[in-house]
Amino acid sequence: MDALLEIRDLSIAFGGLKAVQDFSLTLARGDLQGLIGPNGAGKTTVFNLVTGVYRPQVGTVRLGSRVLNGLRPHQIAAAGVARTFQASRLFADLTVRDNVRIGCQLRATHGLWATVWRTTRHVADEARIRDRCEQLLATFGLTKRRGELARNLPYGDQRRLEMARALATDPQVLLLDEPAAGMNPPEKLALRELIRSVRRQFDVTILLIEHDMGVVMDICERITVLDYGVTIAVGTPQEVQRDARVIAAYLGTPETEAR
Repeated sequence: MDALLEIRDLSIAFGGLKAVQDFSLTLARGDLQGLIGPNGAGKTTVFNLVTGVYRPQVGTVRLGSRVLNGLRPHQIAAAGVARTFQASRLFADLTVRDNVRIGCQLRATHGLWATVWRTTRHVADEARIRDRCEQLLATFGLTKRRGELARNLPYGDQRRLEMARALATDPQVLLLDEPAAGMNPPEKLALRELIRSVRRQFDVTILLIEHDMGVVMDICERITVLDYGVTIAVGTPQEVQRDARVIAAYLGTPETEAR
């Protein structure tokens, strides 16, 4: 299949530290892939490079036929790449509904004067945004909490709200940075099904960073493993689990875990 998101030979260094070196990854439309590695391996740095938080010093990021290098984060979001963050970045003092509405505004077609004069375009846009918000709140089990402030949500609900806000931008590619972080076992089980459902319902391609190997091995069809910014393995979950370099660097063996 043709590549939807193509990352080629991506590199960045901070001072003398090579955070990511010659990183390449291809996502075809509909893929659900994982990016794993020890803490400090460069996983979130890859997300930051793809979404314009950092500019690659070497390499190319391409969405379809469009090169994303040099674009700002809001331009990359408008192009069709959305993300969540390792640490929650919700608008804490806004309601759950308004957090999602902000994501929807990226695709709004009316301007200031249309809003002031409440034109037909404005009314139609507002109806579309309202319907989209309700759809996303229902999908993520947040309908009854729509009027609550985001900071008052339980942590698991905050993680789901971040996913809903990202999807509100109508992305082609969704980057999830540790979506299971801080969740209890039942929430993690529900998250697996939610991610699968989101891919089907919203026709979105997903790349996720996750430390919970139960989640990664269960839902990801292909996994890339980073260690000190270098790719040490790429393959199916079964292939990655058997890779000696991955075992040594990350997954561990019964002997090392017992020490």
